[in-house]
Amino acid sequence: MKIISLKTIIILISFLLIIPLVSSCDQTLLDIHTQVNTDYSGTRTIDLAVKTEYIQKGEVALSSNQSLFDGILEALPEGEIKTFEEGDYTHFSSTITFEDVNFLQHISIDNFSETPPGRFYARMEKEDFFLYSEFFFEDYIDMKIDDTLLQASGQNSALNRINDLVTSDSDILSITYQIKFPVEIVNHNADLIGDDNIAIWNLKYGDQEKIMIEGKKTKFLTYFLIGVLGLIGLLVLFIISALIFGSRKRKAGPDTKKPLYSYDNYFKKDRYFEPEDNDDL
Repeated sequence: MKIISLKTIIILISFLLIIPLVSSCDQTLLDIHTQVNTDYSGTRTIDLAVKTEYIQKGEVALSSNQSLFDGILEALPEGEIKTFEEGDYTHFSSTITFEDVNFLQHISIDNFSETPPGRFYARMEKEDFFLYSEFFFEDYIDMKIDDTLLQASGQNSALNRINDLVTSDSDILSITYQIKFPVEIVNHNADLIGDDNIAIWNLKYGDQEKIMIEGKKTKFLTYFLIGVLGLIGLLVLFIISALIFGSRKRKAGPDTKKPLYSYDNYFKKDRYFEPEDNDDL
């Protein structure tokens, strides 16, 4: 069953063009970078980096007198095309925008697969809980040319030439698959987790790997609302307690006990009115 690949044409055409030039110490770099958002949208960038020396030597690389530079540009998948030089390499990139990652086709080097259609696309699911949300992402990357295609194409075909070349020296091609995840990554099978929740897989020709990431997003607004409600609850309890205490005090009525100073005045009064004619007795 055929599927559309985002980088197959890049790999095949580029290697056909630079096979006479490459050496084991000069790698061709292929980076697949996917950014996924919490609403399932995102971007995917295919970046192919070829030694600038090869680009300069490959002025005429095709029978149609097309240069290596123009050949790679033509082979890039549809998207926003950019070219730039960085160090000793010339980069060719194409970026596409997608609305739903569940319709993003997986990466395949040969446009061929005998697996069920479910593996043809990336998959992302979200589960909401009261205090957090969990995200589950899966993708599949196939860097192996299927044996069926190799046998059907013949020993001297382009596919077999590419297969023999890269199999004999896997360092010629360096492949990086990156996912920028929208939430904190809590579980994965990546080779490395970089800054900003970027998961990185380092691959070589012939690798077939299932990509898996699990992430978690804390609902800080929920925590904030719980805190506000807690403060409001404490305030309400304080007001209720104050009202109850005030009501009980009013029901008890005024204090009828005679002040202490009244007794003191009483005794003082008795001493003041003591009869003066006691001496006459």
